[in-house]
Amino acid sequence: MEKCTDTVVDWMIRCNVINEADKELYKYALHSLLLLVSPLILAGGIGVGLGSVKHGVALIFPFMFLRKFSGGYHAKKLHTCIMGSGFLLFLCIMVSMHMQCDWKLAIATGIASVSLIAFSPIDSENRRLDTDEKRTYKKITVFCVIFFGLLDIVLFLLGKYIYTICFSVGILLTAGLQAPYIVKKMRKSTKNGL
Repeated sequence: MEKCTDTVVDWMIRCNVINEADKELYKYALHSLLLLVSPLILAGGIGVGLGSVKHGVALIFPFMFLRKFSGGYHAKKLHTCIMGSGFLLFLCIMVSMHMQCDWKLAIATGIASVSLIAFSPIDSENRRLDTDEKRTYKKITVFCVIFFGLLDIVLFLLGKYIYTICFSVGILLTAGLQAPYIVKKMRKSTKNGL
């Protein structure tokens, strides 16, 4: 991704769109933009491959917002992240295409929502959060969980079951990526308690 941002920014400099002095700022901005939209592009691409873009986009929408502030497992290398994310998205989109919108999904989504509220934010080894950031991220996560939960309910009441399922799977995926850290934390506290 770094080569891509370098190439684009160098091209912008050659075209006199930006100044050479601002190169690092634009590289950072472009890199951040690519990181922001890459899940949407990946999910949309997988959705196209599976014959349902709406499943891919609807699933990734709550995931992108929740994941940013709730944290959880992060791969150490970019290619591992892309491959793992692609595989998980493929599975989640497939599941959402064949899943029923029923009380079991509602209960699982409720449990995942409570888990996200209780354990978020989980900072990664690559980026530690200070106390103020943790407090802010917690508030944003709680707001997003409530917002997407209410939106999920409204979609269900409107009979938009495909979107209800996809939003629920997005919430479940976000909570699922916290599971390794939650289990690790529980094991650590159990060992310390003995």
